[in-house]
Amino acid sequence: MRQRTQSAHPTVEGADAATTSSLPRPVLRAAPFVLALALLASACGGSTTPTPENNAAPVTTTPAFNKLGGKIAGPPDSAPTPGGKIVYGIEAEPEGLDPVRYAFSQAGHIIASAVYDPLATLDENGKAVPYLATGFEASSDNKTWTIGLPTGVKFHDNTPLDADAVVKVLTAYKTSAIDGAAFYAVDSFEVKDPTHVTVKLNRPVASVATLFTTQAGYIIAPAMLTNPDLAKKPIGSGPFVFQTHEDGKIWSFKKNPDYRQKGLPALDAIDYVPVVDMSERNDRLRKGDLDVIQTWGGPQILDLRQSEFKQVENKYGDKAFLMVNTTRAPFDNVIARRAVAFATDAAKWRKDVTADVASSADSPYGPGQPGFTEENSYPKYNLDEAKKLVKQYEKETGKPLEFAMLFVEDNTSVGVGQSFQASFTEAGMKVTLEQKPQINLLASAAVGQYQLSQFRVFAQPNPDADAAFYRTSSINPGISINFPRYANPEVDTAVDQAIATTDETKRNEAYQKVNRALAQDAPFIWLGQQVWMVAASPKVNGIYAAANGSIAPVGAKTWIANLSITR
Repeated sequence: MRQRTQSAHPTVEGADAATTSSLPRPVLRAAPFVLALALLASACGGSTTPTPENNAAPVTTTPAFNKLGGKIAGPPDSAPTPGGKIVYGIEAEPEGLDPVRYAFSQAGHIIASAVYDPLATLDENGKAVPYLATGFEASSDNKTWTIGLPTGVKFHDNTPLDADAVVKVLTAYKTSAIDGAAFYAVDSFEVKDPTHVTVKLNRPVASVATLFTTQAGYIIAPAMLTNPDLAKKPIGSGPFVFQTHEDGKIWSFKKNPDYRQKGLPALDAIDYVPVVDMSERNDRLRKGDLDVIQTWGGPQILDLRQSEFKQVENKYGDKAFLMVNTTRAPFDNVIARRAVAFATDAAKWRKDVTADVASSADSPYGPGQPGFTEENSYPKYNLDEAKKLVKQYEKETGKPLEFAMLFVEDNTSVGVGQSFQASFTEAGMKVTLEQKPQINLLASAAVGQYQLSQFRVFAQPNPDADAAFYRTSSINPGISINFPRYANPEVDTAVDQAIATTDETKRNEAYQKVNRALAQDAPFIWLGQQVWMVAASPKVNGIYAAANGSIAPVGAKTWIANLSITR
């Protein structure tokens, strides 16, 4: 018995984007999905339901969330006018667009998705399906997988995208300090023939495509493997070709006329502009300086919900947390970690920072996911209990519970850091604050140069894709994406059990073991599950496809190829 996952995205041969549909072409069965959203909205009192013929997104004041936590609001998409440019506001400047050398933030992924195509993406159910790949086929024991590749595709530097190139790129990922953790189950990638790559595993993996929905799925041009300068001049096979870049100001791309999905992209160009301040991002959207923005800010989301802009919202966004470096004092001691957990008023954080838009969280797993449970014994806010643990730590170690807290260098984070500092000080801890730009904070976390830091991740619909963030095998002496450097063999065993099967009962049991271990050991101090929103001018088409859950995860945003404008 062989398992096969075939490509789900349509190829539109030579059709004009303005004449084939009232919506931009879906990446992966998006039209039925948008229709399903419309029907849900109608059942909850939405004001307009599109017909199957026009597939328009609904205009609604009471949209319903789908099972992935996504909902859409605003005017329907209209027939696009081919050409034009979109200016997209992002929250930070990426360190670089080389996925072998840099860990991508949300901003990094939104830009990378313009220039690179990933092997796999998410469908409307949040499951991994082929995208650049034509299919994934498994052996009966799920230890050998074959990746099918398209024919005739070239990178932007005109070199062929074939099995030879893909093996070079995936092998580089496997040996990369950034991506190698995702491929801990992989022994080798081998060329089977020009359009097929063989993946040999050291243990069963029931959905190898899931690995390729993350950063490790982007297929970059082999030239990037030998030239570090190309991190700021990326070469892929995606819908847009790199033009120019100025640090902190702009990334510019033009249309790829030879893109493999015929008729896409409809745009001539797309620019990405870093705007760190979330309120300024909203203001610039209203002024028309930006056509599309993304945000997780609670007050900004509340503002946008009352607007006439097109919106895609995902309530199962990434988890916000404080993480501790478990290999450095004082957090190499679980007593110190649990003391911080008890002293952390997450409800106050959600109110002060997100205007209660974010929901509570106490694990990497959200509602509906394997591993989610209503009670896992994670420490709840209790300042008296925190004070007891601080005294216990001091008695056992003979040292004060003292550490530095690392926060992003922006106005919101200043207040957040000071609030936590006050709470921790009241519990008897000695705390100093340190602030860095987001790209520098990410770098410090990756190399372990911190004691406690703010962070966010864990938004993949399938938790298999996020397991590398807490597996022991992800810990490296240098760069590590297991940022707390947390090691627990029982967690590793449970993850192996979960990824080896499609039996949801067994997967749930395995990830609940991980959940309970993380709650006890407290390498992550949970704050909340954030909401992510993409908002756009009514003239912009295509963002509604992001309701498949692809806003929030740290992974590819393949709906970027579908963006267009109506002029």
